[in-house]
Amino acid sequence: MKKSKKIVLVFIIIFFFFGCQSKESRTVPVELRGVWRTSAPKYKSCYFELTENEIIFTNENYLDEMQINYISNIEKIIPGKRILYAINYVDDDDSEYELSFYYDPSEGEIRFKNQQQIKWKKTKGEEY
Repeated sequence: MKKSKKIVLVFIIIFFFFGCQSKESRTVPVELRGVWRTSAPKYKSCYFELTENEIIFTNENYLDEMQINYISNIEKIIPGKRILYAINYVDDDDSEYELSFYYDPSEGEIRFKNQQQIKWKKTKGEEY
């Protein structure tokens, strides 16, 4: 009897750990949809846009080179007060990429995992 309880307990722990730690989807959460800009001088003319199922990178100096990419998977991990998103996407050449960033709901900002010193804010009036 004790052995069966231990087995059940192990399965419950495994289910809880894997079921609650990350969530995958193809749809961008509503709070992330919109145009994101930063005040960092290096990216002054750049912005990115998240729609329901696309991520679009734009440099205002080269508008004819707007990059529209199609989201194949979004993973959401909640390690603390910030949410870590890993967005996998494909471009027109079917090349695969990943963009990982932290979203802080209380501040309404995104910080790329590899550039946490730069914050991106959603532009008002350009939300979806």
